[in-house]
Amino acid sequence: MPLTKDTLVTIATYSGSIDAHMAKNKLESEGVMAFLFDENMVSLNPLYNISIGGIKLKTLASDAEKALEILNGMNALPYTNEQDVPVACPRCGSEDISYAYDSRSNLKNIGGFLLGLITFSLPLLSKDKYKCGQCGLEFQKDQS
Repeated sequence: MPLTKDTLVTIATYSGSIDAHMAKNKLESEGVMAFLFDENMVSLNPLYNISIGGIKLKTLASDAEKALEILNGMNALPYTNEQDVPVACPRCGSEDISYAYDSRSNLKNIGGFLLGLITFSLPLLSKDKYKCGQCGLEFQKDQS
């Protein structure tokens, strides 16, 4: 099917709704219409994230190039902590850090797993983690 200027195209995917909404809001503040797909499914249960391909950020095909430029500029900025200091990898010192939720770490504890299973709250037990883009190290938010 040929793309027309009104065709929606996926320009990015996200594992969490916070990053997806930040990107969407940035595009809209720059005058680019943007839409989020599958956000409700991922928000309802983050374990569905892998099977549905994450939260998809879409825009019109005619705006895709401008949208990608805006997102690339936004992604070039480093993550910062509460003191506005860039977060660096404790292993290699790189500031190429991404933010992720880790709900698997709670499955190591059988009590946490059972509590989550009984109360259907596995998504609520997720922990905040960073992942280094250079060396691949995953580390807790408080270790940075």
